[in-house]
Amino acid sequence: MKKGYATALVLALPVWAALPGWAADAVKGQQLHDPACMTDCHARRANGNANAIYTRKGHLESLEKLKSQVSFCNQQVLNTRWWPEDEADVVAYLQREFYKFK
Repeated sequence: MKKGYATALVLALPVWAALPGWAADAVKGQQLHDPACMTDCHARRANGNANAIYTRKGHLESLEKLKSQVSFCNQQVLNTRWWPEDEADVVAYLQREFYKFK
């Protein structure tokens, strides 16, 4: 009986880890974000102050919109080829540093 519980737990762990926001790593998110986003893309759009893109009024209003924007930039703008867990890490970083959505 104990073996069955252990097997179920081992099989379920990858599913839990893949959930958006589950164990996202903001430090890793910054490591992915900064070289891809700050050096050119955001600086161009924010008159040289790359962080200003996050602090402008009315930019993003919810965590869901932030997730959507990170995914859009990943796939359409930067073509960084981040995995979904990488996107979750970037969202965790931006959430921690700029947005603080509840």
